[in-house]
Amino acid sequence: MAQVSINSDLGEWGLSTDSGERARLLQSPSVDIAPKSEGEAPPGGLGRGTTSTLGAIFIVVNACLGAGLLNFPAAFSTAGGVAAGITLQMAMLVFIISGLVILAYCSQASNERTYQEVVWAVCGKLTGVLCEVAIATYTFGTCIAFLIIIGDQQDKSEVPPQYPPSPGGHAVGGKEHGTPAQGLAWARHSSGSPPSWLLGPLDRWRSQQRWRTTPCSSLASRSLLPPCAVIAVMAKEPEGAGGSPWYTDRKFTISLTAFLFILPLSIPREIGFQKYASFLSVVGTWYVTAIVIIKYIWPDKEMTPADILNRPASWIAVFNAMPTICFGFQCHVSSVPVFNSMRRPEVKTWGGVVTAAMVIALAVYMGTGICGFLTFGAAVDPDVLLSYPSEDMAVAVARAFIILSVLTSYPILHFCGRAVVEGLWLRYQGMPVEEDVGRERRRRVLQTLVWFLLTLLLALFIPDIGKVISVIGGLAACFIFVFPGLCLIQAKLSEMEEVKPASWWAMVSYGVLLVTLGAFIFGQTTANAIFVDLLA
Repeated sequence: MAQVSINSDLGEWGLSTDSGERARLLQSPSVDIAPKSEGEAPPGGLGRGTTSTLGAIFIVVNACLGAGLLNFPAAFSTAGGVAAGITLQMAMLVFIISGLVILAYCSQASNERTYQEVVWAVCGKLTGVLCEVAIATYTFGTCIAFLIIIGDQQDKSEVPPQYPPSPGGHAVGGKEHGTPAQGLAWARHSSGSPPSWLLGPLDRWRSQQRWRTTPCSSLASRSLLPPCAVIAVMAKEPEGAGGSPWYTDRKFTISLTAFLFILPLSIPREIGFQKYASFLSVVGTWYVTAIVIIKYIWPDKEMTPADILNRPASWIAVFNAMPTICFGFQCHVSSVPVFNSMRRPEVKTWGGVVTAAMVIALAVYMGTGICGFLTFGAAVDPDVLLSYPSEDMAVAVARAFIILSVLTSYPILHFCGRAVVEGLWLRYQGMPVEEDVGRERRRRVLQTLVWFLLTLLLALFIPDIGKVISVIGGLAACFIFVFPGLCLIQAKLSEMEEVKPASWWAMVSYGVLLVTLGAFIFGQTTANAIFVDLLA
């Protein structure tokens, strides 16, 4: 490796080598890194970790797979079909793997252990601050997506009541019902028994009124038939489950789940449960993929696909699928700690690790995207599990896995975002790490409550995860393309060589390509998200 002169003097930027939670919380789950000290670090680089090559592959796969899996069938639909989706993923995979290798190279050159610290050391103060702000914004948006997913799965778990079909009725929960006008017509002009489609609502209304003494409990009283019929018809659940009880309302269930489970897990300073979250995430994502593939091979009779697109409507439509792919494959922020945790943190070995991990992730995402898209066609939901019937038990188990995974993943993402916010605050105030535990605790609780309440409020009013992913997917492109490209350019420019070989120019040119491509994806997807998804 050529001699590199990178300014890594943290004191020049007012950084502390122990800036609160920042360095600790941004370590990847299941990563064990030896402390960085002169006595333990070998002469040419970082202290050796304990993670094997196979373990590193598993950790990178775990960091890559996540909630973005649910949106891949919709991304295939947006891109214009299976061929366009596969081509786009394969092309992106080259840049994704190269970005991971570049980050390892720059980490080794700068002697830094986390993503944002590498960017700080290699690219300077301004780029480092932008990187930390991007990480905080990205984790904030991902937390919103997690809460939306919880609401989606809970909503779909509620099976709407089903009544016999009626001629001229309308569909509710996959079944037809009589209309209020039909109920009034029967009540006013019929002297016989009520039709079958009205018996369900009438019986339910009578069961709700058992404590009352009313002639409506019997249909013998002809004079009371009109109000009974009206009440019975109007008492049924309308389309969209508008008649559901208040405790099944989406906003209530999201809020209750968040306050009972997520908030208590988000307040503590340490992360002692990450290994369990990792296990749940891996099991959940693999199970969802298996269910989607099985349901495509052996579909239910009532599941018929809508139009299957064979080509994209325009080149812009292809780029509209970029946010989902970037969001799904973004594991770059946690990749630097994983690299430094390896027993042999070498760039060549790391290249094999990330190549194997990305191929595994590609198989999972591609299997889910292709089979989910071909099962439902253009009608696929942004969350593919919502496209399946509510009463499907296998899919219900998948929803339970996703909820459990999200419940434990939200606190981890929040910890990472809070760590960055804490580091930025301490640096802005010029404050050392607080020795007063009480002040640190008050600040941590306040940061957690503000973060939690803002994400919850936004999740209650954003309809689906597709709109969130369309926004934060652009930021994921920055982590995959822009920051690694800038790091590569700065690292090569810092090399002290009088004569620049062809490889040097090739690396600089590739860095420029990464930055240009990432900036384009970020600008295009963010503008599209704002003007099409958010303002539509």
